Amino acid sequence: MQTQRLGQRQLFNMLTGNLEKRIINLYSEKKDASTVIEYVITVLVRDSLSAAGFSLICWELIREIFLSGEPSGALRRFSAFFEGYFDAAEWKTVVARLYKNEKDYLAATEEARLYRSYLKEKYPTRTDELANHQFILKSVFKGANGRKHTWTLKNAHPTKSDEELAGALKILPLLSIFETNGVRKFTEFVEFTRHATVADLHYAEGQEEEEAGEEGSVNSGTEMEQAAQGKVIQKTNRKQKASDALPNEDRSAGDPKNVQSSSGAAPKKTTNKTDPPTTATQSDKNQRASNQKPPKSAKDNRKSKEGYLEKTREQIEEERNERKVSQKIAKFLKKRGKK
Repeated sequence: MQTQRLGQRQLFNMLTGNLEKRIINLYSEKKDASTVIEYVITVLVRDSLSAAGFSLICWELIREIFLSGEPSGALRRFSAFFEGYFDAAEWKTVVARLYKNEKDYLAATEEARLYRSYLKEKYPTRTDELANHQFILKSVFKGANGRKHTWTLKNAHPTKSDEELAGALKILPLLSIFETNGVRKFTEFVEFTRHATVADLHYAEGQEEEEAGEEGSVNSGTEMEQAAQGKVIQKTNRKQKASDALPNEDRSAGDPKNVQSSSGAAPKKTTNKTDPPTTATQSDKNQRASNQKPPKSAKDNRKSKEGYLEKTREQIEEERNERKVSQKIAKFLKKRGKK
């Protein structure tokens, strides 16, 4: 399967590795050195106009073409753009292969030498208020049919001056590889604008919210663990209070005064230190008798039992709800452990 020719979209948008591979494959199939030279010049212009780096692309292939390839008009016209691919001795060899003499070299490469200074690398970092912005380059050209068209380059170089950007853009009309329905697109440079745009931080903010959510989940898990421990403590306290509030079913049966010892003898009568002396009057005795509470009847005991059973049902329902909460906490902690 033959490799397709590269157009404007591929040359200005493909990544370095894929683009270099496509150019090398095209040359190995068709041996069209002139087209390859214009492809690489386009990439050098892209390298100058954008913040991305594409310098010395196809280094070995370019050296092979100029050192051992058949000379052509494209090689003679554009050789000055590639002087940086060779050391001083190698460059002398290239010039000797392509030109009759030094005068011939200067005449053939006049345009290339004029524009190659605009392809020099510049430090791509700004230090002003636009340091964190991205830039879009919009340029206007005329085609061979006289109509204007706009070409846009994203991620434009942030520090190149207007003169440097315009000089690099003027190289494109020197090339013949860009056509639409047989009509050349870049025949005359008209103007350009470079717009600064705020970088899209939506993804970073989403990451921060996600991390905050994860931290919230951890804190929530800790709070749930503490709540679960608090529930257990409250449950123990409630059980203790319930046992303290357990009513006596029969006070007379539980009264130690009415319980005989194992030997059958009645227990000794204890003297209450708070009792009044035996010399108290009858009126005092009557007053004490009126102040004492009468023993609870069977009806009162039954009401007390019903109240206790009602409390017990409430406790059972509450314990059931607590078990549900505990199960939810256990599932949460299990899910958290898997993460």
